[in-house]
Amino acid sequence: MPSELERQARAFAQELQKTLNGTVCQHVRIAAVLRPRSEAGPVFTLGHGLTRINPTQPEAFPLRVDNRRPRAWMNLSFQLRLDDEESYLAVHSSYCGIFADEDLETCLCHFDYERGKDKYTSAHVQVYGTSPALEALNGRADQKRTLDKLHIPVGGKRFRPCIEDVIEFLITERLVEAHEGWEQRVEEGRVRYRRGQLKAAMRRHPDVVEEYLRDRRRKEKRD
Repeated sequence: MPSELERQARAFAQELQKTLNGTVCQHVRIAAVLRPRSEAGPVFTLGHGLTRINPTQPEAFPLRVDNRRPRAWMNLSFQLRLDDEESYLAVHSSYCGIFADEDLETCLCHFDYERGKDKYTSAHVQVYGTSPALEALNGRADQKRTLDKLHIPVGGKRFRPCIEDVIEFLITERLVEAHEGWEQRVEEGRVRYRRGQLKAAMRRHPDVVEEYLRDRRRKEKRD
């Protein structure tokens, strides 16, 4: 009988697979596989090309909706565990990279989340390219950084982008083709993600929920 973590991880993998194949992919399979022993306790890795023999290194997959040569590739990975109460699925870390080649040598950007990071913001995006402004802002020669070394904050632990945001970005910026009706699939997934994040925030901050309910009751009495 599967554990609660395995059940929720596999359900999340199926949701993600359905979202990808309904928007910017075809025939992509997303698996959830238990990692070898981890300091964080039981952790499932989620991604394409994972097996029991290869439980930790997801493979890149093409972003295309037909059999034409793909213009872009995605490399996607989630590390999933249960929260501290062992009731709800929690993302321990995630990575979503967009590349121009299957060998992952030419990166456009990648969206990262690393729970409990202390040197830089846990949720961030890194962009590859050149920046005259960054060159002007760089300090001493031994401290110069390229653009891709900057960790640009994107919403923090609770309000970071979801995969649907990345998909919409790729489509609306005309970097990939999309299936007809992709907008509905993206919106459904985004609503599901944001509801889950909102519920998690409410569980962690019941005082804010109570304050909101008090304010709402006062307003209803005035009205």
